[in-house]
Amino acid sequence: MTPIASILPIVLAAGDSTRMGYPKALLPLGAELFITRILRVLRDAGLPRPVIVLGRTAALIQPCIQSWPADVRINPDPDRGQLSSIQLALENIGPEYDAGMIWPVDQPAVSEDLVHRLAQLFLSSGSRIVCPACGGRRGHPAIFHRDLFLEFMAAPLDEGPKKILVRHQHETTELLTEESAAVRDIDTPSDYLALTGQALESALTGKPREK
Repeated sequence: MTPIASILPIVLAAGDSTRMGYPKALLPLGAELFITRILRVLRDAGLPRPVIVLGRTAALIQPCIQSWPADVRINPDPDRGQLSSIQLALENIGPEYDAGMIWPVDQPAVSEDLVHRLAQLFLSSGSRIVCPACGGRRGHPAIFHRDLFLEFMAAPLDEGPKKILVRHQHETTELLTEESAAVRDIDTPSDYLALTGQALESALTGKPREK
């Protein structure tokens, strides 16, 4: 197994996309969808089969990713927050993985080059956490060492993952980048317009609507 294959990608897509009004995983991005673009970038960067955590819109998303190798898990109560999805992804994780890479589906435009450089920095730096930073803000995908798995699993859900990352901020290495996609969440129709140059309603013409 190559060193980069020891980093397990975890794609977080369990949210209800309330502010967007449409499942963010299924939003068009060029000829792809948010989630399929992330899966392609992970594959092309040489990372292993990812874990994808879905929520109440799983029945809409799964048909669109069935041709992609992935371990799909369903969060039965995504209202418990992002940490509950991370814990679900880390359950029964194999010993072959030395780290996890967290990639929220609402940050789909990160480049393959940045993902590959993040992985290489993690492997070479010895840091517990590696993440991109742009304009003084830390972003995603973020890679964390296996040493932190138990801490994520034991953390109270109301604490969320950020407090864990803050506790280990002095063991974190930042990869400075000009890619604003690493720190920009696409949460609303106006965010989508800013990212793609296309109005959401126009982009969704002919797309299946959530029942």
